[in-house]
Amino acid sequence: MADKMYRDCIDTALDGKDAKLVGELLRFFVKHDEKEYFTACLYTCYEFIPPDVVLELSWRFGLMDFAMPFFVQQFCHMS
Repeated sequence: MADKMYRDCIDTALDGKDAKLVGELLRFFVKHDEKEYFTACLYTCYEFIPPDVVLELSWRFGLMDFAMPFFVQQFCHMS
């Protein structure tokens, strides 16, 4: 991902429908302080992301504001 074509990476992860791959991509964005892409990945790959992964990453790395739309959507689906 040296060319920073992160949007393509997110779309590829979505097409693959692989929760493990999406989780690795989220961790990459967190590690490289790419907060906006972290949020974009949460939005795009929503259905393949376990909420506990988002909660852990957002809490550990101070990204709760970036993850909050994901959690709001989760709560909407719960009710």
